[in-house]
Amino acid sequence: MTELKYTLIADGSSDKNLIRIIDWSLNDLYPKIAIESQFADFRNLQKPPKDLKSKIKMAEQLFPFQILFLHRDAESHDIESRKLELDKQLTPEIKAVTIPIIPVRMMETWLLIDTDAIKKAAGNRNYKKSIQLPTLKMLEKETNPKSILHDLLKEVSGLKGRNLDKFNPHETVHLLSENIDDYSPLRSLDSFIDFEKSLKKIMSTFLS
Repeated sequence: MTELKYTLIADGSSDKNLIRIIDWSLNDLYPKIAIESQFADFRNLQKPPKDLKSKIKMAEQLFPFQILFLHRDAESHDIESRKLELDKQLTPEIKAVTIPIIPVRMMETWLLIDTDAIKKAAGNRNYKKSIQLPTLKMLEKETNPKSILHDLLKEVSGLKGRNLDKFNPHETVHLLSENIDDYSPLRSLDSFIDFEKSLKKIMSTFLS
């Protein structure tokens, strides 16, 4: 069986949730490949790297990879400008094995797709009210998907008062990504289409 070892360098620690999405896509497209995924977490280093070039160099030492996933939220930028921004910082050798992953506008956009998973993550599977998610057609037009997601998780939790104050939506988002079994709805989003296009291109070289 072919084995693939990859590393994700992301904007922040919460974006580790993208590992789940990357793994899903790889397993769906290449079911016969064994995957070993790594998140490049530099927070505990005495001198964490600051710029992208330093992060990549450190990742090569601490989280060696065959393929590198580079995450940047699109935020107010378009996907192509973000990709160009990344490309300028890559050596030809690294660029040849790098897949950009650029959600519009941010990572949380890709998690607003599954009401059952939201119930499970919020710890309230028996939540009876209707959960209003943005339609897939409008999802990438939402200006603050993180706020939408956090508010939904708080509401669905059913918690009140002090218990709600203790509720940590950031931790719950990790549970949400783990509870989504099918990310195929994302294949109607421009950002995910672009991601899988880049993935297939790099993988075709890797498998050749």
